[in-house]
Amino acid sequence: MALTGPNSFPPVTAEFTGEVQRAEAGAAAAQSAYRLTRAADGNTRLDSGETSVISNPAAGHSVVLNHAAKTAIVQPHPPALPAVPGMPVMPSAPGGAALATVQDLGKSVFQGTPVEGKRYVFQPPAMPAPPAAPKAPALPKTPDAPKPPAGMAPGSQPPGAPAAQAAALAPPAPPTPTVAEVWTSPKLGLPMFTKMNGGFGQITHVCQSATPGEPHPAAFQIPPDYKVMQPEPPTTFESTQSDRGRG
Repeated sequence: MALTGPNSFPPVTAEFTGEVQRAEAGAAAAQSAYRLTRAADGNTRLDSGETSVISNPAAGHSVVLNHAAKTAIVQPHPPALPAVPGMPVMPSAPGGAALATVQDLGKSVFQGTPVEGKRYVFQPPAMPAPPAAPKAPALPKTPDAPKPPAGMAPGSQPPGAPAAQAAALAPPAPPTPTVAEVWTSPKLGLPMFTKMNGGFGQITHVCQSATPGEPHPAAFQIPPDYKVMQPEPPTTFESTQSDRGRG
C-alpha cells in the first residue's frame, strides 16, 4: 500500500509501535514507535525518533528533517519512506512475475476497527546447485603406501566417505520463505496489525491509535528555524578516481 498520489487514501494521523525479534538465540527484541500523518492531497509525514520524512508527491520530492541538528534535506526523488509501516513490499522476479502467494484471511475486528486480512508468502528463488567437481586422477600406488585397516579391501574408501561426499555435493537447502500477515482497515487505508516471520526472525507492527481528519498544513512544511541542506551526491567511480588523483 504505497502512498504515491493525491486522494489515494483518506487523511489520518496514526500511531504505530513496532518490535523486531532477531532469529539469533538470546537476541533482545528491539522496540520502536512511529507516527504517520497523511493529508487528502497525498502528502505524508513519518516521524520516528529524531527524524521525520515528509513526502510531497505533487512536487516530486521528499524532505528529511533532523530535529536534533535542526536541518532539512530536500531530495528530488522520494525514498521508500513513508510507506505505511508494516506493509510488506512484494518482490518481483527478473521476468516481472511476483514471488509471493496471497491468501485471503477474511474479515475481522481489531481494537474495535473492522479489518480485512491477507497472508503473503514470499518464496525466494532457490540457489542453483554447484557444478560437480571433476574426479581427480588416480595416483600410482607406492611401495610405502600404508596398508588399509583390517577387513577393508585395498582401494576401498573408509566408512562414511561416500555419505560425506554426497552431502558435500548435495544442492543447498531451499531458502526459508517469509510469511507476512496483514490486517488492514479499508475505511482508514491503514494496516492495523502486521506480523512478518522469516529467516531473519519476526517483525511486528501494531497501529495503537488512528484519528481521521485533515492534519494541520504545518506538518508538511519545513520549520522556519531549520537550515536547508543539499543532499550529498552519490559516490560514483569517476568521483572516486578524481579524489584519488587530487590526493
